[in-house]
Amino acid sequence: NMHYLIGNLGHLSVITAFVTALVSSFAYWKATTLVELEKKTSWIENGRFAFYIHVAAVLSVVASLFFIIYSHYFEYHYAYSHSSLHLPAQYMLSCFWEGQEGSFLLWMFWHAVIGIVLIKTQKTWEAPTMVVFTLVQAFLGSMILGVVIPGIDLKLGSSPFILLRDAMDDPIFKIQPDFIPKDGNGLNALLQNYWMVIHPPTLFLGFALTLPPFAFCIAGLWQKRYVEWVKPALPWSLLGGGILGLGILMGGIWAYETLNFGGYWNWDPVENAVYVPWLILIASIHTMITYKNSGTALKSSIVLV
Repeated sequence: NMHYLIGNLGHLSVITAFVTALVSSFAYWKATTLVELEKKTSWIENGRFAFYIHVAAVLSVVASLFFIIYSHYFEYHYAYSHSSLHLPAQYMLSCFWEGQEGSFLLWMFWHAVIGIVLIKTQKTWEAPTMVVFTLVQAFLGSMILGVVIPGIDLKLGSSPFILLRDAMDDPIFKIQPDFIPKDGNGLNALLQNYWMVIHPPTLFLGFALTLPPFAFCIAGLWQKRYVEWVKPALPWSLLGGGILGLGILMGGIWAYETLNFGGYWNWDPVENAVYVPWLILIASIHTMITYKNSGTALKSSIVLV
């Protein structure tokens, strides 16, 4: 019995999320080009509506993938690669973001939450910032599309809902196309740790919080409001810096506790990859505060953000 329905639902939701992000971006862009208030408002409402459908689609993707992992549907490559029958329940969540596609999904999920907050809190900045915001969401969405464009043989992203027989070139699938493994590969033993449950969501929330300042900065440059963007962007930068910093501290403690790197920090590529954006973020907070207090360092703020 192949559980195709949930995979198809997930894949359809990915496509919906991708398309609605682009539609929302277009509607918000249209709103920025109009002067007449009534038309402007109706385009903003269109943008919002598309974004809310996008949020629902992202939640549907997350739910579908988690359901596949939790139900041990090993005919799906993602469930087979990352989970197994003997894995304790609390680590089922960890399987979700162990893979690359799950990480992108976690990132998209946080963006969806932040986008709603932006819509609710930013009245004057909503349209231009959401153009940037939704384009970034569409870009992330393209990473998990797994759609092959015919003619030019270009594959967009890799889908978390690919079946094992499509992902693996194993002779067994030629003899028995409906073959389903009895168990999955399971989670790497080093990752079976409570830090794996709380560390990645914290990090990705930190990464996601760097998008609002970026969106404000681009919107400010584009709308020729070179100065005004700093005020709404700063609180987001502070929050992002705090949460990303907390995520890095968690990573350090985890490395010290279980991964036995011989300390909290080892300058390996994974640790550097999170440290560099955090350093730039902290630097941007300093330049933005400098600008607010003394009117200097605007250019460096723009560059860093």
